[in-house]
Amino acid sequence: MNYTTNTFITRDNETIYYYKWPANKNIPPKGVVQISHGIGEHAGRYQPIAKILQEQGYEVYANDHRIHGKSVKSKEYLGVYLGDNYFEDAIEDMRELSLLIKKEHPEQKIILFGHSMGSLLSRKYVIKYGNDLNALILSGTAGFMKGLGTIGLLSVNIIQVFKGRNKKNKFIKAISFSEFNRKFRPNRTELDWISTDEKQVDLFRDDPYRTVDFSLSVFIDIIKGSKEINHQKAFDATPKTLPIYIFSGDKDPVGEMGKGVKRVVKQYKKAGIKDLTFKLYKGGRHEMLNETNKTEVERDVITWLNSRIVTLN
Repeated sequence: MNYTTNTFITRDNETIYYYKWPANKNIPPKGVVQISHGIGEHAGRYQPIAKILQEQGYEVYANDHRIHGKSVKSKEYLGVYLGDNYFEDAIEDMRELSLLIKKEHPEQKIILFGHSMGSLLSRKYVIKYGNDLNALILSGTAGFMKGLGTIGLLSVNIIQVFKGRNKKNKFIKAISFSEFNRKFRPNRTELDWISTDEKQVDLFRDDPYRTVDFSLSVFIDIIKGSKEINHQKAFDATPKTLPIYIFSGDKDPVGEMGKGVKRVVKQYKKAGIKDLTFKLYKGGRHEMLNETNKTEVERDVITWLNSRIVTLN
C-alpha cells in the first residue's frame, strides 16, 4: 500500500513533515498508530512495519522530528537546533500530530509507538497526554546510564559554557554513538551497534537523511530529559491503566545490554502499571525491527497490539 505525506506548522512556526499510511479498506479499522522515531534517523525508515500495520487495519502516522529528515529547510540544517528545550519541543510536535489524528479519526483508538529517543519522548508524552492514548509500545528504550549519562551531562554543561548551546561538538558525538559501537569491536562500520543484519546497517549508513552531528543543545536536552523520565516519580505519573509493551535486544548498548531496559520495566511495575508486557530478544542489538529475526519481532508486535485493541473495542 502507498503512503501520503504532508506538513503541519507548530506553535513556534516550525514546519514538520509527516507520513500517513492508510489502513486496509477491506477490513474493519482497528485504530491509529503514531510512530516517534529515534535520534539521527527519520520516519521514512518505518515503512516496513507501517505496511504490516496497514494490512492489519491500522492507519499509521509518523512525523520527522524537528531537525531530522524532511522537517528541515535543507540538508545543511540537519541536526541544527536553536531553541530552548529540544526534548519538550519534540514532544509538543508529537502532540500537534496527535491532535491532527484525532481530528481526522475522532472515533479511533490511538497507539503511540516510540523507538530509542522516540521512546524517551513517548514516555514523557504519556505523562502529559496519556489519557488520550489507548496503548504504548516502546522499542530500544533506556534507563539513565549512570556512567555515560552522568559523564555526558557533566561534559556538555562544561562545553556549553565555552562554546554555547548551538555549536556542534565532535567530542560529545564520540562519547555517545562511538561508545555504543565499541561494544562490537572489531567494527565493520560505525553503525554495527544497531543490528546484526549487515544489509540493514549498510542501508542506514548510506541513507541521505541520516544525521550524525547535532547542536550541543540537542545532547544537553535529551540527557536531561532522560534523567527526568527515569526518576520513579515519572513512572508513578504514567496512567496506570495504559497497556504498555516494551521490547529490546539483550545486546542493545542503549539499553545497557538488557540491564537498563530491565530497570525501566521494574520501575513501571513498581508504579503499578496494570498491563505491562516485556520481551528481550537474545542476540538482538538496538533496532529489533531491522534485526535478522525482524519477522518474529513484527509478529510479536502485531499479536500484542491486536490482543489489546480488540479488547478495548
